[in-house]
Amino acid sequence: MEDERRYLIGLNLIPELSPRRMGILLSHFSSPREIWTAPAAALEELPGFSSVAARIAAARDEGAIDRELARAERIGARIITLLDPEYPPLLREIEDPPAVLYASGGGIPDFRRGIAIVGTRRASGYGRTVAHQLAAELARLGIVIVSGLAVGIDTAAHRGAVDGGGTTVAVLGSGLGHIYPAANVRLAREIEREGGLILSEFPIDTRPAKWTFPQRNRIISGLSRGVVVVEAPERSGALITARLAAEQGREVFAVPGPITSTSSRGTNRLIQDGARPVLAAADVVSEFPDLKSLLRPARSEGGAEVPSLTPTEQRVYEMIGLEPTHIDDIIAAGNISPTEAAHTLLMLQMKDLIREVEGRRYIKRP
Repeated sequence: MEDERRYLIGLNLIPELSPRRMGILLSHFSSPREIWTAPAAALEELPGFSSVAARIAAARDEGAIDRELARAERIGARIITLLDPEYPPLLREIEDPPAVLYASGGGIPDFRRGIAIVGTRRASGYGRTVAHQLAAELARLGIVIVSGLAVGIDTAAHRGAVDGGGTTVAVLGSGLGHIYPAANVRLAREIEREGGLILSEFPIDTRPAKWTFPQRNRIISGLSRGVVVVEAPERSGALITARLAAEQGREVFAVPGPITSTSSRGTNRLIQDGARPVLAAADVVSEFPDLKSLLRPARSEGGAEVPSLTPTEQRVYEMIGLEPTHIDDIIAAGNISPTEAAHTLLMLQMKDLIREVEGRRYIKRP
């Protein structure tokens, strides 16, 4: 078995072996060892291999396997293959699953509780707030948050999961030796320290490229029971992930946004096309009968029950959302005096339910 794992790792080092070609080889030959030793003539006979068979045969290098294994040990990475029992079962189900996964951080979580949260890199304040709050709420319920470590929505989702005390998994579009973007190296290390996981199908020294990100998106959706798109324009990598999720038989969710916002056109279109709209964590969890038991009365991050509110505090709290609300609007809508509004807002801040952002405007805390 160890030899078979070794050869599978070696095959994964060959650039010409895309996930589709790897799948063809694994279905045609009886074992990775047989693929490793097959003559170029035998490879040429397979569909799609005539132009690359010679290069694949020439690239089989035992020394390269040794160097990769040594590098993995040096950086503290584990290598999980399709032959290993800890390979995520949900990921095995997809078309062309990765033959090899490099993992850094905690153990393999229970992806039966996995939900992906994805979206645009050019996220608005609204999008980042929603992603953080949704991830934190889901994480507190025991949901594993899966995303891609990109700036924008992905970063907010990972951060929300960590802040919520839960587990998050970042699937890279590069090797573990080149965490991308560099701005999120610190976040990646924090994810690892908190028991989360950094995953990649790419050899350790693989640098990010335009083609690596669409390829890894199938893993984000494949590891998850469902995919939530928080914010995405009409042409977005997040929509690729949503399409892959649908093809893989996963649930697709989307957060509605302002119709005037280009960053929400993709998500609003998804909802028009049948994606389930999401306003809160319960909207996601309730779609899965086996996860409904996770729903419980809301708790604060410290585990205590949410503070009780007076009728006025409850009314004002319900007026405040994820976008800033000015105190004058609260006074007008709530038909309360400026003094009462100021006192109520102060009490809600002291109960850690809202915060002031700028110019006497307030938003809910995640």
